Parts: sequence; C-alpha cells; structure tokens
Amino acid sequence: MDSGSKLRKLIASYGDKEEFLRAAEEIIEEEELKRNNLLARDLRNMLYRPNSSINSFKSLKIPVDNERRLPLLEIKKFKKDWTDLVVTTKIRNSLESIIEENNKREILSVYGLKPKQTLLFFGPPGCGKTLTAQVLSGILGYPMVYIRFDGVISSYLGETAGNLRKIFDFIRDGRWIIFFDEFDVIGKQRDDPFEHGEMKRVVNNFLQMIDNHSSESIIICATNHQHLLDPALWRRFDDIILFDIPNKENRIKLIKRNLRSVRTTSMDYHLLADNMKGMSPADIEMVCLNAIKRNILDNKGTISMDDINKQLSNQKKRITYQKNYIKLKD
Repeated sequence: MDSGSKLRKLIASYGDKEEFLRAAEEIIEEEELKRNNLLARDLRNMLYRPNSSINSFKSLKIPVDNERRLPLLEIKKFKKDWTDLVVTTKIRNSLESIIEENNKREILSVYGLKPKQTLLFFGPPGCGKTLTAQVLSGILGYPMVYIRFDGVISSYLGETAGNLRKIFDFIRDGRWIIFFDEFDVIGKQRDDPFEHGEMKRVVNNFLQMIDNHSSESIIICATNHQHLLDPALWRRFDDIILFDIPNKENRIKLIKRNLRSVRTTSMDYHLLADNMKGMSPADIEMVCLNAIKRNILDNKGTISMDDINKQLSNQKKRITYQKNYIKLKD
C-alpha cells in the first residue's frame, strides 16, 4: 500500500479508535523502514503519550519553589507569525535557518547532526527579543515555557540550582520554546566581586545543564545587559542574535504596522521615521497606540501627523526622564 493510500485510510478511520491506531501504526512502520527513526519515534510518542501536546499542557504539573511555593514557569501558546515581526534581513535569515533546521531535524540526525537549540538574544530593551521568541513559538507550534525568576531565585542555599534542575527535568519531554528573560539575573560573570558564592554555583550548574540538555526543545536566553554574562555562557549558544535599534526602513514599517487598523491622513512616514531616530520598536509602538487611544477618546475619524507628533513629543520626554533617572541611580 502506497503512502497516499495509508493516509486516506488514516483519515477514513477517524472516529474508530482501533482502526485509527492500526492505520497510524502502518504509517509509523513505513517511516521506520525508510530509516526515519526520529520521525517514527515522534509519531509514536504523539500517538501513545500525548502529554507533550499543545492541547493538553494545561493539565501538566507545574514545578514550584520549595521555599515559597511559587511556580517556576508559565506555559503560553502563541499564534504569531512573520507579519507580527519587523527585523533586519540578517535576523530574519538567522530565524528562518533555525526554523528550517528544527523542522528537518530527522534529516540532520541521519548525518549525526542536531539543529540549533540554544539561542542568545541580546540588545537594548524594547527591540523585539520577547516578540521574536513568541513568533518562533507560533511558527514552530511549540508552546512557550516562560521562566519566572521570582520563583527560581531562592534565599536558601542550593535551592536556586535545584529550581533550575526542576525546570530542565520538566522540559525533558515534548518540544517547547523555553524563554529565560532577563537572563543576566542568573548568568552573571563568576568573577564578579559583588556576587556571592551561591550565584557562582548557579552559573556552574546552569552550564552543566546546558551541556547535558538532550530534549528537542529550543532554549532562548534574552538579556539587555550582555556585558554581565559569564564568558563561558557565550560558547554554549548555537546562535547569538543582536536586536538593535531599528534603521529608517524598519522604523517606517513599524509605524505603518502599528497604524494599520486605523484611518490616517496626510502622513509623511519618512519624516516621522526621521523624527523617531534612535527609538526602539517598543517606543514607536507606544507613540502609535497613544495616538490611536487619543483619537478614539476624542471621537475623531482619522489620525493625522499632528496627532502622532504630539504623542512623539510625550514619548521623547519620557525617554529623557528615564535616561536621567538611570544616570542618577548609577
């Protein structure tokens, strides 16, 4: 029986559990004969152990911190795709390569190779690191495991490393996007004189966990303070991606994307992009969203350049306040 006939048999058997299982087994056995052992294993796991399915993750037991009983992670599902993301061509190419490698992992495995699974996203805040992780989650269909550092970091000796071990034990089965935001919290340099011995042990433990990581999940670590990271951590990542302030072309795309749901008039996107030079995607989004909200509250039909420029002025003041506060704090 050819592959087409087996698939027709599988679909036709929907509703009859026993017949469905037999048809599915025939397909799996055929993949095994083709030496697609990784694919065959995945299909069999999905068939008989569906606990890693995106539809059943809510029933999973979330690991908690022993000290305060706080959850160590959250599981989220995203339906985002490329239309939600504005990045440079270089970043887009890197992400497409990561997606292709993980979608074709069984081909790579034939040659003893693995796809890129450990990624470092770094750069200024508000430049798309979290959004990119969500887009990867949506495109690959992997639920996101968002690590909660308020639960991971413990005052008890050895407990923080233990919490990290619980997380790695949890992700051992299934395919996930594991997102460590503000990664510098646990990835600081071990020779930092201001860090105590416990955090140095945490870095050592994390290095060992990364080295021994054998699941099919993708680990993404994101930081705004890459200079704080221990040098040994950089070598553990399969790919390192810088998310920087957008250029003019991407600033125009961001403005248009954020205003796509409203009517606009007399909009000079090139001038707006020039006036938004140095702003992050998050800053540009806030300018546009504030203009939209003001437009709705004032019951206006369209958004003009003046509306955008008023909110742009407010956002620039906010950025200045923030920079001055950081200087005073330092």
